[in-house]
Amino acid sequence: MSPVSRPLRRDDAVEASVVVRAAPAAVRAVVADPLRFPEWSPECVRVTWLDAHRFRGWNRRGLGVWCTTARVVAREPDEFAFVVRLLGRDFTRWSYRTQPHPDGTLLTEEVRMCLDLPVPVRAFEVALMGVRDRRADLQRNLEQCLRRIRDVVEGSQASASTAASSGES
Repeated sequence: MSPVSRPLRRDDAVEASVVVRAAPAAVRAVVADPLRFPEWSPECVRVTWLDAHRFRGWNRRGLGVWCTTARVVAREPDEFAFVVRLLGRDFTRWSYRTQPHPDGTLLTEEVRMCLDLPVPVRAFEVALMGVRDRRADLQRNLEQCLRRIRDVVEGSQASASTAASSGES
């Protein structure tokens, strides 16, 4: 069993990137729709919009089950970002950034801590989620999410291309 890592602190960030064979607008259209997060997230199981700027996410991992509220803070052509609230405070900022790439789009996902990881959250992660090193766990999750997003987008592109070539609409 690995030792417990240093708790995440305010402004700590974890990020990962992947190249997606699709135009930046096509990639952004997928990642900017929180209702689709359960398609690729290893923790998020359901999302609903609360209003035009806020959504609620239900999560599950190991024995841990929790719900968070997020506020969209960026809807730009090259970035979609939101801040997750927990225990009445901004907790984490998640962003998806897109950049043109010779093979399509470079997609980067980042999570940045808005505060030091609270002790009760740390205890929840270790006891109920089985996560002893949240930084390494987040890194693996981001890489997994990006692979799944790439598969979703490229699969959609392939389906659209096949439909177009066969004359379907």
